[in-house]
Amino acid sequence: DDEGPPVVLRGDGIGAFVFGADPDQVLAGLTLRWGPPDGDSGWLDARSSPYGPCPGTVVRGVNWRGFTVPFSDGATPRGTAGTRHFFTWDYQVDDPTRPAPDRGGNRPALTTANGVSVGATVKTLQAAYGDRLELFEEPPGGPQFGVQTSEGGLYGSLTSLGASGIALSIVSGGGCGE
Repeated sequence: DDEGPPVVLRGDGIGAFVFGADPDQVLAGLTLRWGPPDGDSGWLDARSSPYGPCPGTVVRGVNWRGFTVPFSDGATPRGTAGTRHFFTWDYQVDDPTRPAPDRGGNRPALTTANGVSVGATVKTLQAAYGDRLELFEEPPGGPQFGVQTSEGGLYGSLTSLGASGIALSIVSGGGCGE
């Protein structure tokens, strides 16, 4: 059956859902497309979440096999403090020790508008984004990439900066961290 247009990874959200959207709407839409999530952290203390320190007082992460959509009630570039909203997404390869293109599982493999997904090589990233692609070392995280699209930034980790390096993750939005 036709499930509609593909859900595209964007610099300002995913598919039709932009950062700042209501969590219930995002979850309802993704669940309709992909079925129930594989995991849901529930609302947790934002300072000590499994995602690292996050903006706001609470954070929630819902995932579908390697793809996580975190929500926050903190001030982010697309949401105001005190309002729970979608603020980032994070897409990881299934097995970082043997990175390969994602087969999807209970959801399709996800790609950017330029056709890039986790498991793509640096050469593929360079072909898709040209001079806009930045490759750099980020201690202690290691090799990274970043690119500004018309919707916003896409970032991720790599196995190496060489042409055969593989994208271990692709991330967009505010994010959590140290």
